[in-house]
Amino acid sequence: MANKLGKSAMRPGSVLGLALLVALAGGMQSAAGADAPVEQRLREELRALMTELIQSGAFGDRPAQEISLTVDAPAQRVSDLGLLVDSKRDSRDGLHVLAVTPGGSGERMGLRGGDVLVALNGRSLAGTDAAATLRGMIDAMPNGSALAFEIRRDGAARTLNGTLSAVELPPMRLTIGPAPRAAAADPAAGGCGRISEFDVAPRQQGLHAAKIIAIDGEPPGPTGSTSFQVPAGRHVLKVAEQIEPRYLAFNDRLRNAGPGSRYKQLEVDVAADTTLLVAARLNDDKRNEWRDGAYWDPVVWKTSAERCR
Repeated sequence: MANKLGKSAMRPGSVLGLALLVALAGGMQSAAGADAPVEQRLREELRALMTELIQSGAFGDRPAQEISLTVDAPAQRVSDLGLLVDSKRDSRDGLHVLAVTPGGSGERMGLRGGDVLVALNGRSLAGTDAAATLRGMIDAMPNGSALAFEIRRDGAARTLNGTLSAVELPPMRLTIGPAPRAAAADPAAGGCGRISEFDVAPRQQGLHAAKIIAIDGEPPGPTGSTSFQVPAGRHVLKVAEQIEPRYLAFNDRLRNAGPGSRYKQLEVDVAADTTLLVAARLNDDKRNEWRDGAYWDPVVWKTSAERCR
């Protein structure tokens, strides 16, 4: 099985791996005229992607007017290593490179298909989880970090040096079909409250950090905040888990394997002048079950009185 360690491209058949998500429900609006070529490119890529998905039967027999899909992604960093490695092959001797992406960090360092990655910055890449080890190391490094790959090429050992290149992506959303209607607050309740993702959840109780991706179908704001003011009443949250890998029994490749793994919906009732703290609860009896995100659930773990105005 090939495992691509690098920049994702928007191509037909990769709807869950989109590197760029844009709001389409009301039509995309450019902030300036200079953005028009970018908008046009996104429209063309998305049109090609949707055509391929519909023709392949991804949406079953549903007519086009009944197709509805919303994909949200928090702000994230994408590291452009640009390597396609063989994650299924026995990697006791190292991680085998199948191909390199033109222009990627790997190619600039001199890596090429057929190389065997033995170590990165002195850490061994031999073993059954070599691909996950490499991915974890790259994700943990700041942009511009020095890279030193020990490789084997045609039976000879050598070292290739380079620099990690990463891109910071903003929070993104893709909506196809009718725009979801926001859940209305109960007018009888009056006032306002808050929903918070601030992480002070006790780990000894199986509670971990969570990220609120959307409230009533809309990205929460302001950007960078961990507490969001809402009208008192019922609200629907889209939540992503941010459980530290050391608490899980599987690697990030399995963790991100399905659409229901890291994003879940949570309905909450917010009382006036009340703050709800949201967390990700790790289900200890299911910590090995990565499919459909069985290992976790979003929860309100604490409610506190806090004046809202």
